[in-house]
Amino acid sequence: MKRRSFIKNSSVGLGAVSQIKLGKLDVSSFDSLYKVEEENENILIIVQLFGGNDGINTIIPKEWPDYYNRFRPKLHIPQDKSIAYDDPAKGMAMHPSLKDGIKEGMYGLFKDGKLSVIQGVGYHNPNLSHFRSTDIWFSGIIPANDGQSLPTGWLGRYFDQYQNQELPDSPYCIHVGDTPLLLFQGDEIENAILLENPDDFFEQGKSVESEKIVLGEQSLFSKEFDYVNDVGLKVNHFSKSVKTAFDKGANKQNYAEDSLSNQLKLVARLIDGGLKTKVYSVSLGGFDTHGDQGLLDGLHSKLLSQLSSAVSSFQADIESMGHAKKVIGITVSEFGRRPYENASLGTDHGTANVMFAFGEEVKGKVFGTSVAQLPFFDAENLVYRYDFRSIYQEILRSWFGASPTVTENIISGTFAYIDGEGFIKQTVKDTTLPPQLVLPEINNDSKSPNNPSSPYNVEKQDIFQVFPNPTTPDGKFILRMILFVGADVEITQFNIKGIPMGTLLKKKTYRVGGYILNLELNGGHGLHFLHIKANNRNHFIKVMRA
Repeated sequence: MKRRSFIKNSSVGLGAVSQIKLGKLDVSSFDSLYKVEEENENILIIVQLFGGNDGINTIIPKEWPDYYNRFRPKLHIPQDKSIAYDDPAKGMAMHPSLKDGIKEGMYGLFKDGKLSVIQGVGYHNPNLSHFRSTDIWFSGIIPANDGQSLPTGWLGRYFDQYQNQELPDSPYCIHVGDTPLLLFQGDEIENAILLENPDDFFEQGKSVESEKIVLGEQSLFSKEFDYVNDVGLKVNHFSKSVKTAFDKGANKQNYAEDSLSNQLKLVARLIDGGLKTKVYSVSLGGFDTHGDQGLLDGLHSKLLSQLSSAVSSFQADIESMGHAKKVIGITVSEFGRRPYENASLGTDHGTANVMFAFGEEVKGKVFGTSVAQLPFFDAENLVYRYDFRSIYQEILRSWFGASPTVTENIISGTFAYIDGEGFIKQTVKDTTLPPQLVLPEINNDSKSPNNPSSPYNVEKQDIFQVFPNPTTPDGKFILRMILFVGADVEITQFNIKGIPMGTLLKKKTYRVGGYILNLELNGGHGLHFLHIKANNRNHFIKVMRA
């Protein structure tokens, strides 16, 4: 393929280069240029867990009865199978899959002081859309509303500051994958290359070297085509340094044969080969476990096993190579899962979650108590303990050496370090930062006026609405039910003469919240009555069958 073909069919790995649209002239290239001596050698690995990891079944409140009886009666990890760790008085345990991998996996990393467990990470006014919440985490910005644009990523903005006229040997950021991430998008450029196979990337780089399109200054779009030509040169340039590092590096530990392990295996080899890239992004999908989440042999367990195996192999590899002092990693997921299991033996989109940080230079300790023991801010979702931007702030300031001013500009504010101390060993306490968030106290006294969930303090009554009413000709309708106090609900149908026509809903326990029930009337056309019993509360609704 010549340069002309490259421009026509560009899909090589230079960030937004894979999105070149000549028709609209929407072109972009990696242009985050820097002088190596201005930066330390520290490297960050970001492991993205797409879908929303269930933090409650990842780090388990082992000794807490509510976990087994109230929140996860069917979807709990058996107490005798979970792995107790840290202070026994805290009653916490890891999912057994986190023991999979080299040297007892991520559990082994914690025992060796190389794993931080950060519990309760989130943000104010959380969004439960996969796409929007991912954008919020990638951008490092909490939008004022759902319509606010999030055009840049926090790392994209950070690396924007290094633009100059000299092309470095190594790209600042690499995403192992084929889709650009908002995470690396700067104000004008994509500050990362996309990489799946170094050999293929090298061949693509060679293919755009041999021919240059020359357009006269008066030619239409001459500047834009010159820009695309320049993109090709940069692809060629970075493909050489990546290939050189890949050939020079060598893995020294065994990895499992799965996607995440292969991604981290590649990253370790590039680091060992001398590539000066500052940030590597890898990913593992499948965490959107609305149904059939499973227990010890289920989907979530298998995903955690892959995570533990890949991370532990990578850490052992980096240590064997002699690079452990300059590499740390974090796990990121767009949100957690709700404490309550659902009827499909899964969990729904939630809020506060667990993050891990790994490496020799992180503090091997637990921050915060179990996510499941956080207070609710509504009937379904939990408040957060740590703002995720405090983690970004610490990475920029402590790990990359950014100034407080630069950091504040990038993440639009300042935030307390985790528990005032941070999770990175070299972090220095800063008394000028804001105080830690104060969690609301939990009041479980059912008769206390300070417990808003107490039946004694609920002023609103249950709400039941039928639509359509009249029903469809076959008697089908939807019942919208809102419970302000949890209840055992049973629905019985009567005709206009008061004769029972059958049970439409057998007694079933519902917690506080809103529900949509699909029901069907028995009997013929005409007026019918529904008797809805919620504990000792009785409701009667007229329903007309068309």
